[in-house]
Amino acid sequence: MHLGNENWLWWLAGLFTALAGSAFYTFSRDRRDLDLLGAHNLVLAPGVVWARRLLKGALALTGLFLALLGALRLQGKPVPEDLNLNGIDVMVVLDVSKSMLTRDIVPNRLEAAKNAVLSWMQKQEGDRVGMVVFAGEALVQVPLTFDLEAVSLVVSRADVNSVDRGGTDIGKGIEAALSAFDKDDPNKRGKAVLLITDGELTDGASNVDQACQDAKAMGVPIVAVGIGTRQGSPIPDGVSFWGEPIYKKDQAGNVHISRLDEGTLKKIAQLTDGTFVQGDSPENLASIEGCLDRLQRTEMKGQGAMRRQELAPSLGAWSAGALLLSALI
Repeated sequence: MHLGNENWLWWLAGLFTALAGSAFYTFSRDRRDLDLLGAHNLVLAPGVVWARRLLKGALALTGLFLALLGALRLQGKPVPEDLNLNGIDVMVVLDVSKSMLTRDIVPNRLEAAKNAVLSWMQKQEGDRVGMVVFAGEALVQVPLTFDLEAVSLVVSRADVNSVDRGGTDIGKGIEAALSAFDKDDPNKRGKAVLLITDGELTDGASNVDQACQDAKAMGVPIVAVGIGTRQGSPIPDGVSFWGEPIYKKDQAGNVHISRLDEGTLKKIAQLTDGTFVQGDSPENLASIEGCLDRLQRTEMKGQGAMRRQELAPSLGAWSAGALLLSALI
């Protein structure tokens, strides 16, 4: 059991306690009056009269209690919603390497990317979305699901600590996303990878071309969103003892400037029949929706988010019945 309106609990509990106290005071006062005046002189069957009053009061309090539970939105066990929607399957592949902390986009590349994904998901209905985070390795954090609230929660919490190994290995991110698709999909549902990264590959990265060939073989276009600017900016790497910012340096000891690698991302989009999106402004990031809307949409049945059974309608009916019976007795 679960309460949907927990904020009202103490107010309604106080109200019920006050009404119950008033009822018991009324019972005790009536009992005292009957004893003082002589119950046998006032009524023919005092025991029946007293029992009737107790039953009437109990029904009234029960009806009130059920009504208050309904006001608190008492809920039963969680059950999945049945869905029959028209949409596509999209795996979001988000770069969480430290270069995504670069502030050439406000507030930084990673936050701008997350805001763009969250804004896009708010407008989706019927799509299944999953999520992969990657840096030097890739991790499927959410498999394909209709529960976009769960995906949004994971996206909002993504940071540079989501993956243990540092670096930027786009190939691993793409391959992890491809592994999450159903390769034997009988519905031929539209599929796509939404890759969001600055494109800067690090030493030892896997073969991006091979990952793109695998994506094309599966018929999965990649919408490659380049986060960052051509001019670039230093990568924040903490603060000094004096509170001054520290920036990541290269092997020669010079401050490394992280720049958007458009060439790599355009090549990824070209090899997979996808699209490159310049993600250097909120306006350009908003074009993600148009790129994905061109994919084939298929009707699909499935289970959506888990919803708890609402018991308020049943409680309302029982409450009305108890109060009506109390009035008739």
